[in-house]
Amino acid sequence: MVCTTRGNASRLAAAMTPTAEALAGRIDRVRRPDPTVARTGPPWWDITFVPLAGTDGLLGTVGFVDVVGHGEPPIARKVASFIADLRDRHALHFPLDLLHGESPASRTLLARARLAASLKHPLWIRGEPGTGRQTCARVIHHAGLTRERAFLALDAEGLQPYLLEGLFFGHGGLGGSDRIGTLFLREPAHLPRDLQQRLLDECSTNRPDSPRLICSSRRGPADDVRAGRLLPAFLGEAGAFEIVLPALRERLEDLPRLTARLLERLSPVPTIEAAAIEVLRAQPWAGNLRELSEVLATAAAEATASVIRPEHLPHEMRVRAGLPMSPPRESSLHRDTILHEVERRLIQMAMQRSGSNAKRAAQILGITTAELARRIKALG
Repeated sequence: MVCTTRGNASRLAAAMTPTAEALAGRIDRVRRPDPTVARTGPPWWDITFVPLAGTDGLLGTVGFVDVVGHGEPPIARKVASFIADLRDRHALHFPLDLLHGESPASRTLLARARLAASLKHPLWIRGEPGTGRQTCARVIHHAGLTRERAFLALDAEGLQPYLLEGLFFGHGGLGGSDRIGTLFLREPAHLPRDLQQRLLDECSTNRPDSPRLICSSRRGPADDVRAGRLLPAFLGEAGAFEIVLPALRERLEDLPRLTARLLERLSPVPTIEAAAIEVLRAQPWAGNLRELSEVLATAAAEATASVIRPEHLPHEMRVRAGLPMSPPRESSLHRDTILHEVERRLIQMAMQRSGSNAKRAAQILGITTAELARRIKALG
């Protein structure tokens, strides 16, 4: 970068321009506005320019930057009462009890989550698609030391690297904000290695307002390091404390509790018969909790009396559970009903083929990710 104050020089180029005293070979110190913010005033940059003299004249200049005048400390800033109330209501949806279960895998998960919530060290959450990695991260955030600040989730696999870089390090980006308590980074191995290093440096700083880094992936971080996709520093920083989320097939003892939790999200809240629970218990659950949630939402839409029975579950599930074949139900020939059912089935097939990856499923269907999300919500 050419550091100059002439013409259309950037704020950074103007801030880093050596003074006339420095160009004359003398050490000089100057205070200038912080070029990373759009306004004047605190914070400022105190820059010390140290000329490097050679036998044939000035070889160059080294600049040392001290950031000063942060203004009012973050702890003195008050959050509006309605925002605090909204934050507290949102936190009620992610209690530590959400991870509770009777299976040994669930008891281990809850103990690890409690320990993670008491620390601010970086964390790595590993699990199969649909096991609830982001939900686990939110639970730890709302029970942790940074719960008074925001939870920011970034999908390194689903967003272009330049968008993530602009969001975090661009003009007015979130990197310099003291409002972020937890940065949840999904699949960091998909980021360019230079951006991986910048995010790691940002979250590894000793500033009291730096965000806590929580990473998640389907594979272990050591696998991505060996493949050259992930910086070894990530393994040392974020991979030192790891939580492995159990697959649903490993915690079938928790199925009644998990089913009740998922049904509470529906309106009106349906109930489910014990016989239907046994059908669910016989499934392999390749999509884990996400697949269970989709099955329950579809079954609840078909249940006329808000009671989910075995016949409301998908045909292949009933066959897999060994139930006798039931006579085919008389279906409606209404055009909209048929089209909605066809669209629902196409979306389910695309999600299965893509491994529950919404971006790839949208590409298979030839629509945008946003349109896919709207159709999933519209079809229940």
